[in-house]
Amino acid sequence: MTLKKIDYEFQHKALAYDTAPNYQPCIKLSFFFNKLPEVSYEQFHRHWETVHADLTIATRDFKVCKIQRYVQFHQSPDMREQAKGLGLQQIEFDGCSEIWVKTWDDWMAFYKSPEYAKALAPDCKHFMAMPISVMVGQDNLIFGHAIPGEGGKDGVTTETLKSR
Repeated sequence: MTLKKIDYEFQHKALAYDTAPNYQPCIKLSFFFNKLPEVSYEQFHRHWETVHADLTIATRDFKVCKIQRYVQFHQSPDMREQAKGLGLQQIEFDGCSEIWVKTWDDWMAFYKSPEYAKALAPDCKHFMAMPISVMVGQDNLIFGHAIPGEGGKDGVTTETLKSR
């Protein structure tokens, strides 16, 4: 595929056409889901941020399989309502879990582990509607610092930011 470049003077050379993207060294899996219809938003978020979070990181395989990061993104009804003011199409999910791994094999080892099947999958039935949607990829860090200890490179930072 031929890249069609537009005539543009880059303020930050790290973002120019001829530079490599700043992909971070982890694979990120983002899982999008909704609450069960019979579960309140308060119960959904509280169960997920406490019981489910603890079950996840307490599994032996969470450490053995080298999970690098686990993040929960909570969308409240108030935030969803505020987002309507943007005039953009909204994705209709109540939450998103992000798991970072170094390799796909690390993820598959965790996903196929007996503990995952025994503890995590059954807990989902308490608060999470099916199906779950997934997106897998890598972060291209544009602005901000890389996560320490992961081997990634910083993006543009406050110290190097150039404004027009």
